[in-house]
Amino acid sequence: VLGVNFLLPILLQRGLGHTSMIAALILVGFAFGCQPLVGYNYGARNKKRLKEILAFCYKFECGRAVILAVILSAGARPLIRVFMKTPEIVDSGVLMLRLQQAGMMFMAVVLVTTCVFQSAGKAMGAFLLSVSRQGVIYGIVIVIASHMIGYHGVLAAQAVSDFLTALMAAILLKHELWSELTDIKRNEEAV
Repeated sequence: VLGVNFLLPILLQRGLGHTSMIAALILVGFAFGCQPLVGYNYGARNKKRLKEILAFCYKFECGRAVILAVILSAGARPLIRVFMKTPEIVDSGVLMLRLQQAGMMFMAVVLVTTCVFQSAGKAMGAFLLSVSRQGVIYGIVIVIASHMIGYHGVLAAQAVSDFLTALMAAILLKHELWSELTDIKRNEEAV
């Protein structure tokens, strides 16, 4: 009985991960769609146009993330009931799915910023974001959260990791890209 009680949440989490992955892959597709525009305007040193493109990409991607998160969160119970009928498992699954969706907008920020770094030839920024969200930061967060609040900490770890990685993305973007573009504009004005 203990083995079954332990395995059911793990199996449920695995299945819900695939449900969330559908939403995540939609976001990945849109994030990668901005790469040619970002790369072209970055290469042309067209800061004004690049800012407009980035503003649109972040708003569009974050808007889509919120919409997908709301849809999946609102439909969590019926969605889970398609696969499981046991009330305790359904209740657990609703919480799991909703906590996964809590970080969706932050994941969108990380995806767009990663694509921006790739488009601008900033491999280190893209690498740091790629290994942080589901690797380094997630590993640290899940260990700390599980010790602090147990089971619920494990469930919330991905959303917290997404938030922290989005914060990291904003700092890297400001430091790596905006400072460089400001220097480019100053140099062009001086000539």
